Amino acid sequence: MLNDKNILKRYLLFVCLVVGLCMAGLFLALALRNKILLQDQLIVQARANFRNIVLTRQWIAQHGGVYVFKRPGVESNPYLEHPDLLADDGRVLTLKNPALMTREISELAGNDDLFAFRITSLNPLNPDNAPDSFESQSLQSFKAGKKEAFLVEDDVNGGRLRYMAPLMVDKSCLVCHGKQGYAVGQVRGGISVSFKLDEINKSLHHNYFVIVALGVVTVGVLLLILWLFFRNMQQRLDKTQALLKRMATTDALTNVANRASIMTRLTEGFARHRRKLVSLGCLMIDVDFFKSVNDNFGHQKGDTVLQELASLVSDSLRPYDSFGRYGGEEFLLVLDGADADSLAFVAERVRAMIEEKLGKQSDLSVPVTVSIGATLATSADQSIDDIILRADLALYEAKDQGRNRVVLLLGEDSDDSAD
Repeated sequence: MLNDKNILKRYLLFVCLVVGLCMAGLFLALALRNKILLQDQLIVQARANFRNIVLTRQWIAQHGGVYVFKRPGVESNPYLEHPDLLADDGRVLTLKNPALMTREISELAGNDDLFAFRITSLNPLNPDNAPDSFESQSLQSFKAGKKEAFLVEDDVNGGRLRYMAPLMVDKSCLVCHGKQGYAVGQVRGGISVSFKLDEINKSLHHNYFVIVALGVVTVGVLLLILWLFFRNMQQRLDKTQALLKRMATTDALTNVANRASIMTRLTEGFARHRRKLVSLGCLMIDVDFFKSVNDNFGHQKGDTVLQELASLVSDSLRPYDSFGRYGGEEFLLVLDGADADSLAFVAERVRAMIEEKLGKQSDLSVPVTVSIGATLATSADQSIDDIILRADLALYEAKDQGRNRVVLLLGEDSDDSAD
């Protein structure tokens, strides 16, 4: 029984460990998937921003650039030939080509703490457009056929997602860059887009906290359910084992020890007797004329007689005495520490009690009596079979003497038999 409980506990711990690991893995995968989806969303947003910049550049290139009034702070593009134009009203206009427009807008975007972009090239006209390490590697990969590049990096200003895609040479680009040897379709440079990740990381960490909290709660609830389930199963198992034990040791009709159980008790008592620890008495009890009870009142009434007899005797015994059904209408009573006088006294008390009460409690019109054969274990006995045989002989002698009596049959190292 204890071993079964230990096995069940180990099994419960194993199941809890497996469930905990599976749930932890599930929520970890969910957290990683959430991070990947967020990164993918940022890349999609970077592609969209890159595309908007390219479309703006294309519109300007289609119109040959955009002229703006040359106000204080507005400088002419030193890399263009004759960029200035005098208007009819005397004001000066200067040409903003796509590259300059992109750089100046990127400077405005650089003031944004979240989003920034810049144009760059491996062979820039403007030294300010020289690429950094990430941009240089990306541009090299574009020449090899790669369509885009991205990187998550951390610096003193925090984490950023950097994205870059190539700018391809078209006819409008040759106006400014033809002398650099570019041809239509070549990679002329690229636009690098970056997003600051501080706020996003805060949201991501909050999501991690929520996921971990949900994971802990979910695992806790699942483990609680498992514990309740196993506890219920353990209780059912205990009840089942108790029932099986009871069925294995208890007579189903009379609710006292069955033959196997009472013989075990007798064997244990005989072992103590052999070790000189205690004397041992045995009573074999048989219902007189039990067949006539069945014949005259029915087998159901015969069962009632046996049940009431078992109840009467059981209620009159000491806690350490053992009583059980030996077979049919025969019962066996084992008494530790009994001598000849106490054994005879108990046997007579049981006989008289049954004569007085059994018939009435069984709702019969006639009294029901028993014959009892009594004996004590002796040093000459080799096994409990010797005790049973002697008690059985005493019982048959009681019946031969007219029934409803006690016969005490002692062994070779005891006195002669006595009534």
